[in-house]
Amino acid sequence: MAYMAVDPIEEQRGVIRRAAEDLSRRAYDFLDSTEDCKFYFDHDGLGVHVGIRSIRARHLLTSFEKSIFRGFQAHRFEYENGMVWARFGFSDF
Repeated sequence: MAYMAVDPIEEQRGVIRRAAEDLSRRAYDFLDSTEDCKFYFDHDGLGVHVGIRSIRARHLLTSFEKSIFRGFQAHRFEYENGMVWARFGFSDF
């Protein structure tokens, strides 16, 4: 059996990608019909920005920390175009 070295950066990108896929599948379990959720990846793929349009946005983003992005914290919230955004990931932005 051959051993293949795993690139730690690619491994981290995979963690973020899987968490984003989980968010994509489960976001609407958290949201009601008047709320909206969007996300996009950092240019390096080591983080994901999640935006919520809701009066409960900060609460929802905090609950995503505990249920979807375990091990990552949203250190700050940004407000843009009626949405609250938080970043989850490895690299500093």
